[in-house]
Amino acid sequence: MMRRKMPNLNALRVFKVAARHENFTRAGEELGISQSAVSKHIAHLEDSLGQPLFIRQHKNIALSPFGREVALAASGAFTQLMQRLTSINTGKPQQITFVADADFIQLWLLQRLFAFELENAGVRISLTGEVAVSDPPETDYQCAVVWGSGGWQGCKFELLFTNRLFPVAAPEFFEHLGRPPRMSDLNKDMLIHDRTTSLWSSFLAAEGLTDFDPSAGRVYNQTSFCLEAAAQGMGVTIGDEVSTRPYLETGRLICPFATRLASPHAYYLVFPANLSVDGTLAIFADWLKAEARAHREWYTDFWTRHESQRQK
Repeated sequence: MMRRKMPNLNALRVFKVAARHENFTRAGEELGISQSAVSKHIAHLEDSLGQPLFIRQHKNIALSPFGREVALAASGAFTQLMQRLTSINTGKPQQITFVADADFIQLWLLQRLFAFELENAGVRISLTGEVAVSDPPETDYQCAVVWGSGGWQGCKFELLFTNRLFPVAAPEFFEHLGRPPRMSDLNKDMLIHDRTTSLWSSFLAAEGLTDFDPSAGRVYNQTSFCLEAAAQGMGVTIGDEVSTRPYLETGRLICPFATRLASPHAYYLVFPANLSVDGTLAIFADWLKAEARAHREWYTDFWTRHESQRQK
């Protein structure tokens, strides 16, 4: 049986970038080469593999079914190669490339990460925080935490956190009432929205409050902005069990109402489809899952205490 010749690694690297953009010009800009050079690399690779990697229609290109499989294989292979090269360089710590929502990193991960690195002295986590991560990253990564509903293609994923939502405010925000607040005490100017007004719409609808426009108020594009604004007494926002815990622990925010709603989305632990989750990466993944279990236990106790205090 005739063995297939190993494709040119540089051509594979160029293809990996072109596949991500599905555009030779943008791939060339990222790689610092011309569009024609990208095209030549792709043509040589197609000739080597014996099948077209892209479907060409006029000035547009799209990955062929075969091209998608090769792109997944190339991405996983280069990630594994870099991981192995790092692991054999004993003079430097091993790096794990981690991608997540910037709010998740800032409000949950960072306060725990130093302890992990102390226990695993040869490992460093390289963090990339994005404004919102609702799909598996398109950039190279080894591990990600994604906020969404799962069901993604081209990756491996498992549930890390489910999440409940609840209004939060500064402890003194409703003190002028002289009694425990009710959601009917809200007005449109108090509302702080996290990216979308739909969360407040759901809460107000659950309480049958339809006498003011739930889309009024302030809209911020990061959870950390909303929580900090509420902690400074600027209004009431919707917290969640992952991001809001530091504020609840320090008492800068409280849950003034009993209403809690389950989020339709959850946090998932995500890995590239062709990357083996073993060695150092497996240690980090197991640590994340253990921290998630401890986090859920904390909230079980918190809600028990919260209900007990409300009933007094």
